[in-house]
Amino acid sequence: MRELDEALQTLRDTLDMLIHDDPIAAMRAAAQAEALAREAAQRAVAAGCLTAQASWTDVGAAFGVSRQAAHQRFARHVRAARR
Repeated sequence: MRELDEALQTLRDTLDMLIHDDPIAAMRAAAQAEALAREAAQRAVAAGCLTAQASWTDVGAAFGVSRQAAHQRFARHVRAARR
């Protein structure tokens, strides 16, 4: 996890620099990071539910939302991964 923490800090620092130097480039970079994070979240939840037997309560806890909100957000991705 330390490598991930360092990579995330580098991303934060880079975005902060871009916000100051080139806000338009910062917006594009933030949009790319957001899309990457969204896709990773969908894949991680699908893997967790299908291979690690994660419950919707587990998913909700990981994302700081209720199990119902987790189900609403991710259930279609889990169903799609089953196919």
